[in-house]
Amino acid sequence: MGDVPEAYRAAIRAELDALTAGARPDLLHWARAYPATLVRQPEEIWTHSESEVVRRDDGTAWSVLPLWTTDASPSDLSAEIEINAEGRVTIHDVHVL
Repeated sequence: MGDVPEAYRAAIRAELDALTAGARPDLLHWARAYPATLVRQPEEIWTHSESEVVRRDDGTAWSVLPLWTTDASPSDLSAEIEINAEGRVTIHDVHVL
């Protein structure tokens, strides 16, 4: 835990930025109910002890990353992310840990 590979970071960053900008409204149920607002995730997310990446034998990966808000660094919110073999990132869920 705690080290997101460089190869995944740009694609994850793009999806997390879209999420915090509100471009993924279907994933924001828990974030809207949370008592703070999501902010752009800091560089610390890549090496944070709660960041987890599981690489699979088929070239895909699954990740759970903590999310920062205006009130907590990180908060109790996390994002579940899948990376396909081509490196495309999909956020599957945002929820409270």
